[in-house]
Amino acid sequence: MNDAWERARETYRQTPIPEELEFAVASAVRAGSRRRTSRRAIRRSITAALAGCACFVLLINASPTFAQAVSNVPVLGRLARVFTVAEYTVEDREHLIDVRLPALELEGATDLEQRINTEIQTRIEQVLQEAEDRARETKAAFVATGGDPEEFMPIVISVDYEIKCQNDQYLSFILTKTETLASAYTEYYAYNIDLEAGRELTLRDVLGPDYLELANQAVREGIALREQDPDNSYFKPDEGGFTSIAEDQTFYLNQKGNAVVVFEKYEIAPGYMGMQEFEVPLPTAGT
Repeated sequence: MNDAWERARETYRQTPIPEELEFAVASAVRAGSRRRTSRRAIRRSITAALAGCACFVLLINASPTFAQAVSNVPVLGRLARVFTVAEYTVEDREHLIDVRLPALELEGATDLEQRINTEIQTRIEQVLQEAEDRARETKAAFVATGGDPEEFMPIVISVDYEIKCQNDQYLSFILTKTETLASAYTEYYAYNIDLEAGRELTLRDVLGPDYLELANQAVREGIALREQDPDNSYFKPDEGGFTSIAEDQTFYLNQKGNAVVVFEKYEIAPGYMGMQEFEVPLPTAGT
């Protein structure tokens, strides 16, 4: 084992565990505590694994010394500088939760880094709590109407992330939460960061002062093009369909650096159309 990894391990041992270490472990323990006695060994293993992953994530953000040590380790270095990931699955008769957790590490931008990481953790904690409550209520209703508890289909919750753009200037990634029972529903949370300025980007930052007009034009043209396919359908403007993007419109940057505005399922089209995305090209010089 190389010296860099040994230094990282030693820093890990000497660094106090932050009080914030609770969200991933607590979520697994809440669900795992309801399992049968025969599954206790599995539960303990999952909890231990979560603790290790969550410690690593939090130490990256709490200890610059630890982050620097890990950044020198091959393979882990790139993750430690940008994202660390905790992965876990919790399953019982009420729900199946599958989580892949991102964490952000930004050199020289600790306030932004802490805010985004805290926001991600809070959102995942809320998602898991709501899923557990909804699963219990759904199962109780199923049993109350004569259903066999053994035949209840668990609610499936998936939390994942995807890097959309990463270069010397910008970092853009999305956090997704998909919940499946009778049908699937996905929510997007987008994070777009100007690495040079150390702050989050807005559509105005990317598209300029005419961002509203440029984005609306791209969406209208995209809808018109897609509607040429008879299988596609969109709500009409006077029936709750698209009229304009919102001031806080969800978007991400793609690999070309263009903004992609995102509309959730049912927002501008029937459910079978799913989520809708429209690329907005960057304005050309002089326009």
